Amino acid sequence: MKVVLDPAAREELERVYKEASCAKDRQKAQVLLLATEGIYSYQRLGEIVMRSRATVINWFNAYFSGGLDGLLGDGARPGRPSEMKSGEIAAALAKGLEEGAWVTSGQVREWLREEYGIERSGSTVRYWLGKLGGAHKVPRPVHAKKDEALAEDFKAHLYEKLSALDIPRGARVRVWAADEARYGLHDRLRRCWSLRGQRTVKRMQMDYEWGYAYGAVDVVSGESEFLLLPSVNLGFSLMFLRQIAERDPEAHHVVIWDNAGFHQRPGDGTLPANVRLLPLPAYSPELNPVEKLWEIVRDRVANKVHGTITAMDDAVARVLRDMYHAPDMIRSLVGTGWMHLQANASSKTFSINTFGQWYNVNYDPQTAVSGFKASWFHPNRDRYRDRLFNHGTQNKRKGKALFSFV
Repeated sequence: MKVVLDPAAREELERVYKEASCAKDRQKAQVLLLATEGIYSYQRLGEIVMRSRATVINWFNAYFSGGLDGLLGDGARPGRPSEMKSGEIAAALAKGLEEGAWVTSGQVREWLREEYGIERSGSTVRYWLGKLGGAHKVPRPVHAKKDEALAEDFKAHLYEKLSALDIPRGARVRVWAADEARYGLHDRLRRCWSLRGQRTVKRMQMDYEWGYAYGAVDVVSGESEFLLLPSVNLGFSLMFLRQIAERDPEAHHVVIWDNAGFHQRPGDGTLPANVRLLPLPAYSPELNPVEKLWEIVRDRVANKVHGTITAMDDAVARVLRDMYHAPDMIRSLVGTGWMHLQANASSKTFSINTFGQWYNVNYDPQTAVSGFKASWFHPNRDRYRDRLFNHGTQNKRKGKALFSFV
């Protein structure tokens, strides 16, 4: 098979072969250029470009009947549009993703087959789920009794709730979100980076000893207060509220927390005079930004065998100490959303407390752990020790609470 090309046609084919973005056009140009040598059969030309003999013959026929314009530029013809592009199916998939309706891509395949009579492979289903913004993730559990409307109302009207509190007009107001977290020697493994193809093994400890961290963050400034205790009860909760109140005695402190049984209620006569409580709606932990801090704590102490609850206390305290010295980080976790904006609007004036009552001001964050406990002594530790032992709670570690009793 031999083809004779004029110089203009040869030049155009050489340009197409070198520069065309369409691979099929490059193959067509290559076949015609090789055919000018007159030594290749249709079969051999097809083998060179990995096409069938019939396809090569069709290309030559297109060239002989329409020239270069008839040969080049048709590219791949579109096939039948995918049923997955249907607006109805895409909307139904997006709604299912929003609701977390499917656990596996196999369940999506079954749903497509039952609802629309469409059969698709698992890889195709995962592709379309990804195009719709889907991701395979673990959902956050929500109690069956949660009232969504009540939670949304709290978010929408926090400013009104703060303004309705019994606080003198013009007083300095600080708004805190507070919560507690349990930690202990019953390890929970968390995700970690590892090598592909290698099973990562972590030792675990399964002892039932626990500690509790009280935490509060100022939702405007990002400042924080923490207290580690061996248990939770009304007495310990009151101790923590007094710690918050003493942080800035001249200010009024609004503490937003849940209705746990060991939490004081609004109007409780034992509350410090400058503390007001604002309870969260029931079963709505996602409204409390302190929950994000506990996730950081769990990440930092996870996948390690601590040995004793005292060692675990120290590990948790190191993380909380870093948080205490990083108000910008905490402020970024709280964000500038509904709680920050409405709390900021309710604060008539604001003063940042520059001292740490629970800290030795000469404490060096780089100091070894051996010097850590002494740096956390509270000047009135004996008074707080008495409170620890007078609330009817078994104290497993003799009142260890962000400081050591001696």
